[in-house]
Amino acid sequence: MTELSSTAPTTSVGEGVADALGRIVDVSAARVYRDPVPVGDRVVIPAASVEAAGGFGWGSDNVNNGGGGGGGYGNGRPVAVIEAGPEGVRVKPVLDATKIGLTLLGAALTVWRATRPRSR
Repeated sequence: MTELSSTAPTTSVGEGVADALGRIVDVSAARVYRDPVPVGDRVVIPAASVEAAGGFGWGSDNVNNGGGGGGGYGNGRPVAVIEAGPEGVRVKPVLDATKIGLTLLGAALTVWRATRPRSR
């Protein structure tokens, strides 16, 4: 049988949950705006949309007295490029072709469903 080293880090469940929650709610400009990139006489700053969510649960019964659970979600996507130069500042949106296509498809299906004759 192998013995665990006494120098191995130990983390309680509470410390782990606190760490996870801290990372989920840590919203800052550094998550949205990246480092500026010099391009000639201009500076380009990428901007993103960042989403994060999480949930935890705990329960028990009269036999095992145990339970638990947890989950999380994180997502980020580019939304714009900010360009600053001698002419001023311009914001160029990043278009997501997939979202646009799915929105158009959904709209077309809704119109088709609304205009088709109802069967009895």
